[in-house]
Amino acid sequence: MTSKMDVSVLVKEMHETLSTIHDTIAFLTATGHDERLDELEKRRDSTIQSLINAFLAESEALDEKRKLEREEIAERRRIEDEERERRRRVEDEELAAWDRRLDEERDDKLHDETEEIEEETDNLMIQVEEDAEKVVEDGKERLRMLEERRKVGQLQNCNIRASIINTVTGTEPPH
Repeated sequence: MTSKMDVSVLVKEMHETLSTIHDTIAFLTATGHDERLDELEKRRDSTIQSLINAFLAESEALDEKRKLEREEIAERRRIEDEERERRRRVEDEELAAWDRRLDEERDDKLHDETEEIEEETDNLMIQVEEDAEKVVEDGKERLRMLEERRKVGQLQNCNIRASIINTVTGTEPPH
């Protein structure tokens, strides 16, 4: 393959050739003029064809170089995309773990608070039951006292009635 320097060398040679052609034409005599013109045209065509061939070869080399560069860029981007996707997955996993930890903390707090409320409620219920038992016991005691008072009152009423009856009838109660 021909490099850029080869093209510039060929261009320089072409200019030199053209200059030589020009100089040669100036020094030509009328008798050999057609032969020399044909020779110069052949040299010109040959030089231009060499230049075109060098340009085409350089273009192919440049196209291949560009293709390789694009492939390298595509591979680098693919690797970057994979790395970015991997980082996103790690970040998503970390966020999910963070969410789970917060949910567990909330669940633990709910459980603790629920147990605390249940314990407080159980204690209050026990206290209410004890208070209710005391009220029942106090009520029974009051009923017992009222029953005794009633019996004493009945007895007194009986004694009063007997006394009234005795007073009215004039008899004495038995002793």
